[in-house]
Parts: sequence; C-alpha cells; structure tokens
Amino acid sequence: MGPSGGLQLRVATFNCWALPQPWPIGSSDRKHRLQRLADELLKDEYDIVGLQELWSEYDYLDLAERTQTVFPYSHYFHSGFTGSGVAVISKHPIVSTLMYRYSLNGFAHHIHRGDWFGGKVVGMVELEIGELRVNFYTTHLHAEYDRENDLYLPHRLAQSFELSQFVRHTSRGADFVLLCGDLNMEPDDLGIRLLMSNTKLIDAWRMFNEGHTLAGQPGNERTSLVRRSGMTCDRPDNCYTSAFMKETCPDGKRIDYMFFKSGRMHGHLEDCGVCFNKIPEDELNFSDHVGVYSIFHIHTEDRQASMIWEHELPLLKEVIETVREGQKRAHRDRSLYIGLFIGFVVLLLGSLIVDQFVPWLSVPLSILRFILTVLIAFTFWYGFLGLTMELKALKGTRQAMCQLLNE
Repeated sequence: MGPSGGLQLRVATFNCWALPQPWPIGSSDRKHRLQRLADELLKDEYDIVGLQELWSEYDYLDLAERTQTVFPYSHYFHSGFTGSGVAVISKHPIVSTLMYRYSLNGFAHHIHRGDWFGGKVVGMVELEIGELRVNFYTTHLHAEYDRENDLYLPHRLAQSFELSQFVRHTSRGADFVLLCGDLNMEPDDLGIRLLMSNTKLIDAWRMFNEGHTLAGQPGNERTSLVRRSGMTCDRPDNCYTSAFMKETCPDGKRIDYMFFKSGRMHGHLEDCGVCFNKIPEDELNFSDHVGVYSIFHIHTEDRQASMIWEHELPLLKEVIETVREGQKRAHRDRSLYIGLFIGFVVLLLGSLIVDQFVPWLSVPLSILRFILTVLIAFTFWYGFLGLTMELKALKGTRQAMCQLLNE
C-alpha cells in the first residue's frame, strides 16, 4: 500500500527477442539472456510485467517457473502457428483473461517476415489487487521494416483501431487501465495518435519525461538527452544493434510503450523510465529492445462512475483514407494475381501441346510444368483467397470507423 491509504503499482513491459530457431534465423544468445532476465525479475522490482516475442511456449514455461516465487500468477496467449509471443507475469491474482486476434497480420507468403504466422494479438488479464480491479493489456503489432515504403501501414492501422476498440469496450468497468507492448510505431505516428484518441490513454513516458529537468544541462541539450534516453530499440548502446541502424537511426527508436488511464479510481504517475538494458556484469544486453517501467499511485478511497468520451473526427478521417488506399492496393494485387493465375494455366496447357510436337524438350518442359503447377497453386490461393480475406478485413475496419463518424 502507498501513502494516504493508496496503492503503489509497479509495472513493466519488455520485448524479449526470443526466436527459438538456431542462429542466424533465431535470436542470438537466447537461452542465456532469458536466464539472466529471470534473475533480474527475481529482484522483485515490479508487480506486473508484460512480455512480447516470447515465441516458444517452452521458454515461457521455463521463465514462469524460474520466477514463480515472485510472480506466482502468469498467462500465455496462444495464437497462430508459432504462438503470439505475448505473456503476462504477475504478483497479483489473475481472475480472468481475454484475447483478441487482429484480423490483419501481414501476408502469408512473406515467410521471411513471419508476422502472419505469429498471429498478432492483444491479450488482457484482469487483476485482483485487494478490492481493486486492474485491466492490464499487452500486445505486439506488425513490424514496420521499411519506413519509406511501408507496405504494412494499412494492416498496422487496422490493428491500432481494433486494439483501441478492444480496450475501449472492455475497460469501462475497470478501476485502473494499463496497456503496454511493442507497437512498432513511433510516438507521433498516425496509429499511436489514433490509439490514444480512441481510448483516452496517456503515454507514461511522454507525460513523465518531456520537459523533465536534467540538472546542469541547457534546455535544448536537456531535451535531446531525455529523448535519447527513452529510445527502446536500435539503441547505439545495445550490442545487437546493427551498424546499418546505428548509421541510419543513430539515436534509436521509441516503439515500446506503457499507456495508462484512470478508471473508476484515480491514479497518477510517479515515475517512468527504461529498464532491462544491459545485463549486470556481462557484455550482452537482455534483448535488442529495452523495457519500459512505470510506477503509479492509485487512490483507493472512492470509486467513480465509468467515463464516456467522443471521438476525434479529423484523425479518424485520416486513418480511413489510409485504409482506403490499402483497399485499392489489395484490389490491384488481386487483379494482378488472378491475371498471373490465368497466364500460368495457359502456359501449362501450351507446354502440353508443345511436348507432343517437340519430344526432345520433354525433360525441360516437365520441369517447367512442375514450376508452373506450384505458381498456379500459389496465385490461385493468394489471388482468390488471401487477398479476398485481406480486402474483407480492410473493408470491415473502414466500415467500423465510418460507423463512429455516423457515415
């Protein structure tokens, strides 16, 4: 319990970067880093921790077992082919859970990315802390990969909207609300603004650290130092940051967040910073990300009525237009792949005719037909099924947004 009869709540979020495949496909030093992470968690500095990229259920079970003396309650959100990678460990009882799998998760044929196979989700646990009910959400959105030519932006905006709707509709009766995770968006990106507008969540880092005083530093330098200290990925002080990212993004990126808002009880932010950076007495970092922690004081004297709010209409219109552009791109892609399917079928039939008149080409034509058969199967599946599903998901997202505008 905190001062004045209130409750102090210490929370953290961390992207573990724990792909279980062998290096270089998987994550470097995975087992060692997770073991040291467990040691760090046993220092009992946090009440609740949201975890992402814990792709192997075995890694999750091992971490939960190692830390159960401090965090006796835990939950892993199963989804997709590889698992969502999203989990929660807690000192306080988890009385209920809920998961929502995003309708768009990238492209199945982008095997080198893997987002589609993970089945990205937002997971919620309802925590019982005395008489207090806390809704704790953790999520991991689709990665950006190429900021200048972001093919996945409509998908990530759809995920942001679905995330905001999920939080908005499931948090109305909560005493206090927390959302954390790797959102793969920077603070001023459209998806972050949409999320905050639609949920009225507050970015803990921005609230606590912008304008925060660093003694002995002039204003501009102070602002720059605070900004750099809040970066969570591709940091120059991280041993896993590539030379390319150090050159193109020298300060790193802030893409991991802790959001909060008061529900039926008022809470205020006492502290916010980064955590789980360099492993103590080791040359390695805990991950290619750093974590974010926040400390809150929740006033438990009186419960208030649930809050209702209005939407920010210009922001929704901007997102709708971006999603509409994603629909147009998907329409073009579907026409292209259906055209390719027809073309490959024609080539396959043509090869059968040629084979009858030019028998000495039978071997290369057999190889060609095998390749064409694979391409026909893929273009049929992706053109008729995959892109149709993407179009329906984008259409559904846009229609849900238009409903909020009464259009």
